[in-house]
Amino acid sequence: MSTSIIDGTIEEIDIKRARGGIAIYKSIRFKQADGSSRTVTKQVVSQELADALTEGASGRFYLFSTFDIKGIHGFRSRTGESYYKFAGGANTKLFILLGAVNLAWVIFRVMIDGNVPMLGVALFILAVVGYIFMSKGAREAKAQFDEDGGYTAAIEQPAVQPG
Repeated sequence: MSTSIIDGTIEEIDIKRARGGIAIYKSIRFKQADGSSRTVTKQVVSQELADALTEGASGRFYLFSTFDIKGIHGFRSRTGESYYKFAGGANTKLFILLGAVNLAWVIFRVMIDGNVPMLGVALFILAVVGYIFMSKGAREAKAQFDEDGGYTAAIEQPAVQPG
């Protein structure tokens, strides 16, 4: 898994859909603190966090990429609010379910006719690998967010006019 950070402001959001506690974005364009622009595509975000990601939101954004899933897992605003929610939890549960079903299938087939279904074994192995990667990704995302807990963005103050 890889994690990254963007310091800046959301300029434009193009949401694909939001349902089931997950929002999927076609693209999110950021104006970074250094003045450059960066666009991320195909981002998966939990709905709690997606509610805070609006055009004009400014601060530090925490991104992840694991097992072919990219998303934003955290946001610390310039005004001091912090939001964290890893959006891969449903996939972790899916891998557990896939592993359990295929293990049951393999055991059933061995008990009934003594044959080992290789597809069941392969899908069980895929489920174990998927679970390991998604769990590792969730731990790394949480560690990245927690380790950066001392982040404080400079709160932008309006310019004082000499009088």
